[in-house]
Amino acid sequence: MLWQAVGLGGGLGVLSAGLTLAAADLAGQWVAGVAAVPGQWRRFGPAGWFGMGITLGVGVYLVSATATSTMRILADRRSHRHRLALISTPLEPRWPAGREMGTPVRLVDHPHAVAYCLPGFRPRVVLTRGALDVLDAAELEAVLAHEQAHARGRHDLVIQPFIAWAKTFPFLSPGRRAVGAVTLLVEMLADDAAVRRCGRAPLHSALHKLRDQHLAVGGADTDAWRRQLRTRITRISAEAPGALPRPMSALIYGAAFVLVVAPPMVLLFS
Repeated sequence: MLWQAVGLGGGLGVLSAGLTLAAADLAGQWVAGVAAVPGQWRRFGPAGWFGMGITLGVGVYLVSATATSTMRILADRRSHRHRLALISTPLEPRWPAGREMGTPVRLVDHPHAVAYCLPGFRPRVVLTRGALDVLDAAELEAVLAHEQAHARGRHDLVIQPFIAWAKTFPFLSPGRRAVGAVTLLVEMLADDAAVRRCGRAPLHSALHKLRDQHLAVGGADTDAWRRQLRTRITRISAEAPGALPRPMSALIYGAAFVLVVAPPMVLLFS
């Protein structure tokens, strides 16, 4: 929530800054100046034209970059789903009564242990033959519960705005930090769901086994993945934290609200 408020507040702040420059040429108050912009643009001075250029340029850039990023991701998922249908077979794990998996599971015949959720309107949980070989029944159930939580919670929709933000402003480090932070947070949410279903020990040991397999495969994101996984394993190993007190929850939601609303409100009454 706080990361979303930071991103939304930052975007609105940039747009408001440009409008403020344009409105300053037209009236002494912000609201009156902004209201006069559509009909009084001929009165713009250099600062006014510069402000309108910032507002229009940033607005078009934000919309186009977000749309492009979203379409690219959707196209990649469509291609991924098509390839997956060609190389995978349905898998129906056997669970104890009353503990069914709602998301279809696809099995890929590959020696490395990999498990992930392919999100979308029809999400899929993907397992490799290597994962079946290295995980026992309890560990496998914990891993599938983790991936099921991603599909059920539509965590891809939580992360997508931050990916678009980072790609829109690649020169701003907060965008990259936001992607890493929110990705870790949704992994923790899925870990919590798996722990509630299967307990800590199976998920803990499964993450250790999958970590070893992932590091054997390697890749450009290995260091970041290792740091994220270390944080998750440490958290799972610790005692479960208590529920966040209601006053603290209210404070967090209030801070998010203020991050988005305060800057426009300051301008509104200035």
